[in-house]
Amino acid sequence: MPSWRVHKAIYEKLCDEVQGFIIWTPELLDRIDKIIDGEYGEHDLGRKFDTGDFQRMLSALWLEFGDVYDTLTGKFLNASYYDKLKLGHEVLRNPKLDQRYMIEIPDDVLVLATLHHILDVATYCLLNIHPPITVDESDLIFECAKRLLRHYVDQLKELKTMDELPFDEVFDWLIDILKEKSREIYTMLTEYLRSKGLEPGYGDDVLKDLLSNYVRDRGYYGIICVNGTPLPLAAAARKAYSELTKGREVVIGFSLSGGPYPVIHEELRASSVKELFEKLQSLRNE
Repeated sequence: MPSWRVHKAIYEKLCDEVQGFIIWTPELLDRIDKIIDGEYGEHDLGRKFDTGDFQRMLSALWLEFGDVYDTLTGKFLNASYYDKLKLGHEVLRNPKLDQRYMIEIPDDVLVLATLHHILDVATYCLLNIHPPITVDESDLIFECAKRLLRHYVDQLKELKTMDELPFDEVFDWLIDILKEKSREIYTMLTEYLRSKGLEPGYGDDVLKDLLSNYVRDRGYYGIICVNGTPLPLAAAARKAYSELTKGREVVIGFSLSGGPYPVIHEELRASSVKELFEKLQSLRNE
């Protein structure tokens, strides 16, 4: 969710300031975010709830940075990207080869991929916990990320570092590091969000919930007009949020009935996400 520039700045900060946080794989800092966020055809590769997605992330990381250990010769093959692709196809044709060849992904590669996901989810928590988390509570965004990434950690348990440490313990180590640095990272993330017209505690999921509660409280129909376009509630929240974060005014219309041309019973105008939040909350409290 933060830009790759912000991700990289945090990676470099941890490299400089945290003992034991070491990146040694060539080009990893410049490549990891691109791999997770699009080069293999998916955004947030590895974080979805199906196990196939996690395996696709491991495959991508192996192809880009990993190697193959030949148990017959006791040596690494120093395999190129295309050598690994070829070997993968050979193993599919002859599954017995799977017992001979072991794939290896450097520890720092999986650590940085995991850190990418933690930072994304922590930023989501920073945006979508309301009332907003303050800098004095900044460690909470990483506690939140830890809870939301349980499905990811469950799959990490199957992997071990070169020193035989289970990777779910590495995950906990990363969370502890981030909590220690949480005030500084909170500031970096908040500055990034504000540069995009966003504020902690005023995310799209919070807006959707607030709109839903407002519609229910007022007895309005579930189709909401955003700048004249009727949309289902969830789509309306996304549209309004998108327009407001681009600096565009939105007019939200509520109706008591459905139909292709619903009569608008109430309109709200806002020029920022925060303004829309405050208007909805104020009207709900009347």
